[in-house]
Amino acid sequence: MRNKGIVASAFAMLFLCATAANAEIVAVGNPSFTITDSKTTKEKVENVDYTTRKVTLKDESGKVRIVRAGTEIQNLNRLKIGDEVTVETFQNISAEVKPGTGDTLNVGIEGQTAPLPGEKPSGVRTIEGTLRTKIESVDREKRTITFKGRNGEMKTYRIGPEAKRFDEIRRGDMLWVEYSQTIKMTVK
Repeated sequence: MRNKGIVASAFAMLFLCATAANAEIVAVGNPSFTITDSKTTKEKVENVDYTTRKVTLKDESGKVRIVRAGTEIQNLNRLKIGDEVTVETFQNISAEVKPGTGDTLNVGIEGQTAPLPGEKPSGVRTIEGTLRTKIESVDREKRTITFKGRNGEMKTYRIGPEAKRFDEIRRGDMLWVEYSQTIKMTVK
């Protein structure tokens, strides 16, 4: 009886090892790409509504936008017209396309630093996670894919020529993404 158990266990281990090896070979063959991006913008504060927490900003090209400062932004009362806001964004996305349908997944963590009391608003926000989502469309000429991002909004990314086997990506395939983003904001 004991020998049958040992033989069955050995057979199960060989089967699991063979299955794992095959899964690894299949995963290596899937289309994949990496997107790394960094951007720095400098904007001047044109107006601040402390009640609604809306801030009007004007960038170096003259473009004006209104943003709502969330409650997580501390010391908003220290922000004044004419202050310069610098926003540095660093983003890294590693993705693999797996043919066919699958279950969606969105697991992530966020963290944020805050200024000391009396300082102008500033801080660093980090977002890291895993996203599995369906590819909604593929534009072969522009080399773009569109999918639902981590907040449910549609995102379109341009895939560079270094991406392997872009021509095999199809609408409905699953996009498996590992992402990280760091946003650093300082006010002078």
